[in-house]
Amino acid sequence: MSGVGLVVVGGARNVLRAGAFSQADARTLRSTMLLPVEPVPLEPTPVDVASDAAGTFMGMRDELLLERMQGSDVVKAKFNKGGSSISIRIDFADGSRAAFKPEQINPQTVPRKEIAAYRLNRLLGMNAVPPATHRTLHRDELIGKLPPEQAFLATRINAETIFDEEGFTRGEVSYWIPVIVDSHLDTLENVLTWWRWMTVGEEIPADKFAMMGQLSSLLLFDLLTNNSDRFSGGNLMTSPDGRILYWMDNTFGFQIEPEGHLRCRTYLYRCQKFSRRFVEALRRLSESELRRALAPEAGVLSEAEVKSVIARRDVGLKYVDNLIAQFGTEQVLAFP
Repeated sequence: MSGVGLVVVGGARNVLRAGAFSQADARTLRSTMLLPVEPVPLEPTPVDVASDAAGTFMGMRDELLLERMQGSDVVKAKFNKGGSSISIRIDFADGSRAAFKPEQINPQTVPRKEIAAYRLNRLLGMNAVPPATHRTLHRDELIGKLPPEQAFLATRINAETIFDEEGFTRGEVSYWIPVIVDSHLDTLENVLTWWRWMTVGEEIPADKFAMMGQLSSLLLFDLLTNNSDRFSGGNLMTSPDGRILYWMDNTFGFQIEPEGHLRCRTYLYRCQKFSRRFVEALRRLSESELRRALAPEAGVLSEAEVKSVIARRDVGLKYVDNLIAQFGTEQVLAFP
């Protein structure tokens, strides 16, 4: 592990415990995080959020959602504003929706990595990443179905999307969650708050306990996927009631860094409490199992990327095990 991340976190954690937080400390914390951008308004639709049972997402079977996204005809397209890359909401003939991210020149968006994150989340027994799969669409299904008020965006889509000679682009489709809200867990004030709650010996408010458990698993997951973009603003979305934290926007990650990006480690080191089930799932994760989980979507990760995931798993487990050695299992594995 990098000593830099440990020094920053260890020093700031002592400040938090002492109950004092100076302007200098605030500057140090800001140096390790990007403050969030303005949230993007989302259009609600009358779809109820159902259960989160194993094998389903929002009460619907993964297989059903994947089949719809892979085979349904596109009837409408709408450019998703607010991002720095190409993302288009598409409406299917059966009434369902998906977010489509094509192959593009923007390096922060690599569509196959969203699919890998979905498959990995399922392998670990989670259902926080919306189902995602490959889909090839024609330029006419995207630009040709934009609403009149977005017709001007055709120039940008053509310039940044990688189309073949026949006008097709390969990308990924993710299930469109009807209504999401920004958790604001990435603001400076809220990071300081949950950092204190996640410190061994500090109490988590009862009404925040479940969300903190989800956040702790996400911090480990982001190390695993090497997603250093999580705390850049607008990437920590929840259900409208604030009960479910969705692990969305995973197209910037899986870089070959066995230790993981400093940003991923820094946020992880702010947490000393984790889910027992999730840590056990990490211990069971193997390179062969990961390959099998990714097999239905050939080519989503290279051999080097797979090996890097396993290396970062070891980094995460080493951090958790060191905490357990220091504080004990019950204190560290505080969530179910």
